[in-house]
Amino acid sequence: MQIAKPIIYGTIATWLGRRSDEKKTHSWICYVRGAHNEDLSYFIDKVIFVLHSSFENTNRVVTQHPFVIAETGWGQFDIIIKIYLKGDYDQPLMAVHPLKLYQNQTQNIPLTKKPVVSEQYDEIVFINPKPELLEILNSKPNQENNQVEEEVQVDQKEPDFEQMTPAQILKYNQPNFTVFDINESKTTIEKAIQFVSQEILADYKRKNHQLDTEIQELQIEYENLQNKLSQTQQ
Repeated sequence: MQIAKPIIYGTIATWLGRRSDEKKTHSWICYVRGAHNEDLSYFIDKVIFVLHSSFENTNRVVTQHPFVIAETGWGQFDIIIKIYLKGDYDQPLMAVHPLKLYQNQTQNIPLTKKPVVSEQYDEIVFINPKPELLEILNSKPNQENNQVEEEVQVDQKEPDFEQMTPAQILKYNQPNFTVFDINESKTTIEKAIQFVSQEILADYKRKNHQLDTEIQELQIEYENLQNKLSQTQQ
């Protein structure tokens, strides 16, 4: 028996205008949601979003619907998404999604405050799930929990996205995704491992350089003390 549950994950970024801080040019959200914005917490236990090392608290844990985080920044990078399922699953499902801030990626010039949406569609396939998990998967999503924010007026031509909450932006933007083969999950995991390895190596090099600098400073201080001692003995 196989049961497939569709999910969408991605980012929505909004340019904050010409007067914004040079290090906070965009506000953006990253999320995991249902294909129709339904509440997925009936089979997803939590989602961890792993951000670039330049952010404080790089591991953002979300344990309830909506599975979404909000941040501000100026640079683009790959976000690792770890999805933990309910039931007897110790290891998370992993995906890597590039944060997209600009419509024109070759020039990186914002032309409008209309959000830049970048989404991917995938399916979580459960093979021969245990009876207790099968009952969970066959249950219907709680549509009441989906109404977490007041309705957004979508008939206006250019809504004020800066004043909208992450949940409101999600509700405004309907799914817009490209289907890709679920077998790409192996490649995704390999990319995530490579990304984490590079971060660990970079951190090691930084610490190693710092230690070398401290050792050199101690050597200079030791030589100065030796010189002073020699002058005193003379």
